[in-house]
Amino acid sequence: MKERRNYYRILRVQPDAPPEIIQASYRALMKDLQRHPDLGGSTEEAFVLNEAYETLHDPEKRAAYDNRMFQNSIDGGGWFVRKDISPALCPVCKGKLSGKLRPGDICRNCRTPLQSELEIEDIGDERRAISRIKSSAPVNYYPAWPGEPQQGRMLDFSPKGMRFLCSEKLPLQVVLKISCSQLEAAGVVTNLSEELSGEQKYYAVGILFLAVSFTDARGTFLSTSA
Repeated sequence: MKERRNYYRILRVQPDAPPEIIQASYRALMKDLQRHPDLGGSTEEAFVLNEAYETLHDPEKRAAYDNRMFQNSIDGGGWFVRKDISPALCPVCKGKLSGKLRPGDICRNCRTPLQSELEIEDIGDERRAISRIKSSAPVNYYPAWPGEPQQGRMLDFSPKGMRFLCSEKLPLQVVLKISCSQLEAAGVVTNLSEELSGEQKYYAVGILFLAVSFTDARGTFLSTSA
């Protein structure tokens, strides 16, 4: 049976889009573009978006899908190649992007990192566990773009993510633009817990980085001692 749906077109991403961009575009379509049934979208549209995301987010399913699309294009007299089909979306401002993302790229509109400069395994040759680093640096975060930055205070961070305290109860799965002295990042809220300080209630926010640029990744995460 031939593949009829082009999942890349459905999710509005490039065929060589990284998993982070696929995830961000899926969330934008389901939530920001009002396609989830709870937000007024249709059940059929949500089903198709979920089907596309479940396929492209899984490396094995995605590889098998790409092979089918390639074979179908040959049988039909065309070619399925890994090149631009439609622009991807910035995970923060939802602006359209063009071209293949490269390490260190940032959004021209909101200046948010789009692809991390270094993978964890590229930070250095030393073989040691990278633990979370405690910090109390001020943090600016944007729950929406454009908008005014909100203030928080960092608890800790790692190459994968961070935690910070703020007075606002942020919704899970929302994508934030984050800025502080140690890093600039786009990250998604993965967990939230209440913290009390006297009579003041705060929220500890757990962030998974979609893309991050560290001020000094090598000096921060590496031990130079023998």
